[in-house]
Amino acid sequence: KKTMLIKITNMKTLLLFILTIVPGSAFVIPPKHSVATGRRVLKDNGNNIPCRQTVVVSSAKILPIAYTGASIALLNKAVKAAPQTSKAEMAVLLATSALSLFNLGPSDNENLTGAKRAYKKTAPSVAGKAKQERQAALTWRKVVRIKIVGQIIGLTRMVAAKTTEGVMQGGAILMGSLVLFFLAGAGRSRHDGEGAWIPIPSNVSTMATSIDATLCYAAFVASRSPVDSTKFIVAASIYSVGTAIGALEGIPKFLKVLKGLV
Repeated sequence: KKTMLIKITNMKTLLLFILTIVPGSAFVIPPKHSVATGRRVLKDNGNNIPCRQTVVVSSAKILPIAYTGASIALLNKAVKAAPQTSKAEMAVLLATSALSLFNLGPSDNENLTGAKRAYKKTAPSVAGKAKQERQAALTWRKVVRIKIVGQIIGLTRMVAAKTTEGVMQGGAILMGSLVLFFLAGAGRSRHDGEGAWIPIPSNVSTMATSIDATLCYAAFVASRSPVDSTKFIVAASIYSVGTAIGALEGIPKFLKVLKGLV
């Protein structure tokens, strides 16, 4: 009976997350008139007809919904699993829930919006500064999508996980996407929300990559360690503290977004 109850609880938590993000199905498959559909066109009796393409992450509008849904689902998971879950795992769930709500949602919404604007503002070029600006815009658009997709996969893994190992695997995927984000060129190609090219200093980018790599490794170690072991407690605590700090760093931007909605 206890096993059946745990399974039902996990299914309810996953369903809650899915129902939250389903209204924004354009997150993966853009609607017919989405600005993110491909530029290719088909010829039909001399008329140009837009060729609809499946483009991951078509609209920044769905991101806050997706990340809020993940945050609620993780919080729900933590509360319902409290009686049989270790304090270290509880901290992981709560810290990641806060990170998703306060940091990932607002920051990725701005990142994706900036990537779209930068792409529109720059034109293909073969030389000079114009070529550099175009390349930076293309790189930023690519790395932002990599980051978002990786984070969504990681959060979904955590929400759907039936074991502590699965939860920590999700955390490792989440942080791994941030490492890949920087390694793929996020630092040198960063754009703000208005589409202006503002690279991150190399030393800052290197430090951020190192921190994210440390948290990714900590989550991985925790996923491979017995829950009642010292190794798990230490590794999970490192992940939780780093994630909580990230959540706190995102609060000012989160409040700014809320203020703009009022």
